Amino acid sequence: MIKKIIISILVMLLAFIAIFSGIRVFRELKENKESADTYTDLENYVSIPRVTPESEPTDTNQSESGETQVPSNDPKIDFDALLAINPDCVGWIYIPDTDISYPVVQGDDNSYYLKHLFDGKWNSSGCIFMDSRVDASLSDRHTIIYGHHMKNGKMFSGLTKYKKQEYFECHPTGLFITPDTVYRIDFFAGYVAGVKEDAWKLGFQSDDDFESWIKEIKEKSWIESDLSPAVTDRVLTLSTCSYEFDNARFVLIGVIRD
Repeated sequence: MIKKIIISILVMLLAFIAIFSGIRVFRELKENKESADTYTDLENYVSIPRVTPESEPTDTNQSESGETQVPSNDPKIDFDALLAINPDCVGWIYIPDTDISYPVVQGDDNSYYLKHLFDGKWNSSGCIFMDSRVDASLSDRHTIIYGHHMKNGKMFSGLTKYKKQEYFECHPTGLFITPDTVYRIDFFAGYVAGVKEDAWKLGFQSDDDFESWIKEIKEKSWIESDLSPAVTDRVLTLSTCSYEFDNARFVLIGVIRD
């Protein structure tokens, strides 16, 4: 009799675990789809010119003032539409020939957009966001942008490809586009960091402090680059989860060029 009771309890327990696991998987898949659908809708507000041999900027035109104009292959962003959806939108991050092409928001803290989509709906997938402590104009010495490493390959999952030198050499630059300016990001370092490291350091006390931080980053980098930022430069870090150890993060760092 006791044996039958124990077996019944075990069966019920296993059934409960199976149901609970199924609910979690279903919820995760549902949230991932909502996140992907949201970003698919936002793609309607960006136009990325297709670069072909015919569209390379070899030919130039002249404006009415006589100035030479070179065709631009920079993405065109409808910021008016994006800001109407979410006034927290501060720019668009884009790395050519990759899947990374997303709007960037900035909240009042670094928690809200970990669990909210671009349109403000709660979702564990979150969205791409800029550190709340920095100036959205990229005027600080160090700007940080965070994004989840999604299992479906979306958001900042592609950053971890920069762990390989060959990938870095094929994708050495990115763009951060604001309503007023297009910034080029020249990547020079990338590595796996623990959350207690100085990869996300802000508020440098002096030029020497900043220079020492850059030197440390270069020494830790998994990729090799001839680029070495000057103390007058500003840098941008793209940060996402990695899985080499608990609370591991992969950071990709580049120099900001106007």
